[in-house]
Amino acid sequence: MSVKEPTTAQTVTPLALIRDVNFRGFWLAGALGGMMRWLEMLAIGVFTFEVTQSALMVALVTMARTVPMLLFSAFTGAIADGFDRRLMLLGGLGVLALTSAVLAGLAIAGRIELWHVALGTFIAGIYGTLEHPVRRSLLGIIAGAKAGATGAGVALTLDSGTNHCMRLVGPVLGGLVLTRFGLPGVYVFGAVLFSLGFFLVLKAQYQSPHYDDAVPRILGQIVEGLRYIRTNPKIMGTLFITMAINIFGFPYVAMVPVIGDQILGQGAVATGMLLSADAAGALAGALLIANFARPHHFSAIYFYCSIVFLGGVLAFSLSQFYALSLVFLFLSGLGVAGFAAMQSTIVFTAAPPEMRGRLMGVLAVCIGVNPLGILQVGILADWFGGALAVTIITIEGLAAILVAALLWPHFWRRGN
Repeated sequence: MSVKEPTTAQTVTPLALIRDVNFRGFWLAGALGGMMRWLEMLAIGVFTFEVTQSALMVALVTMARTVPMLLFSAFTGAIADGFDRRLMLLGGLGVLALTSAVLAGLAIAGRIELWHVALGTFIAGIYGTLEHPVRRSLLGIIAGAKAGATGAGVALTLDSGTNHCMRLVGPVLGGLVLTRFGLPGVYVFGAVLFSLGFFLVLKAQYQSPHYDDAVPRILGQIVEGLRYIRTNPKIMGTLFITMAINIFGFPYVAMVPVIGDQILGQGAVATGMLLSADAAGALAGALLIANFARPHHFSAIYFYCSIVFLGGVLAFSLSQFYALSLVFLFLSGLGVAGFAAMQSTIVFTAAPPEMRGRLMGVLAVCIGVNPLGILQVGILADWFGGALAVTIITIEGLAAILVAALLWPHFWRRGN
């Protein structure tokens, strides 16, 4: 692995990291942003379906959040290797707070339209390009300085678990806020959360490393990073599975409001509980991983948890009963825990320090292929309905995992 162990070994626990005031600022800012992301996703999905009665439109508006990751993340990653990550994060949070305030004003005035919502979602997606190469890299760098690869793994797993916790809270809170205060309440809440995140990052301190020629060679650095990936099968296989899960797995989220309404006959709050069941499983899994996973387990956890996630979503798509759907999504969440924690951890720990930003940026690009899956599931839903659309994409995803097992056997062979 490329993360160097510190000369003095330290035991790093999630609690010890949280006690570090600088780590805590970047971590909490991510938690607040994650809460708003999941709250907004549910609220906007319900709002879009109510306005258009089109599953495809729900998918397209959801897709607006992930398109920027595909288009811009490689550039963000290369820039992050030469600029102050803290300043980049401050700029993004400031723009999000302002955007939420403007949308809140439009909603309160009764002048908000669907294209306003989609534009706000797109801007939030641009901020999302900072998540892996900027904010999560900051967490890994701070923890890695304390305990090397193990410390970085604990930090990124903690952050992943926190995101799952926000997924647990966000959709239910989104349903409650949307039911009680409507869309204006959702955006007012967003303006408050993003402003809090801005001030948390403003108080945190970070010594920005600079590498030679990092700024003027952005395109060259991207090419250099891609060449390095070709030489590293561990990173190559991880990126392939990341793309598969984002094309054939996570797009199911866009169909949860549709399935909740059409198949399970539930309202906004109960539909939010479906996403929260997934998040509850993910949180439980992340806690286990943070306490027991070691570097030699990372690849196996990533591989097998990807299978568990797809299997759980497949079972959910076939369910006709609300209670059973909650159980299946809880199980899928257990799989998400290992997948989400390990994709960042494997790439970060395997990357040379001077390439972390750009390689985490490439990871974000692979996550950014999600719009292809959302578009596919939206079209399939218009043809066959939301539930069957999810069934089809998850079967495709399991086939892609089989391909990964054949191409990169280190995922399942012992000792790799």
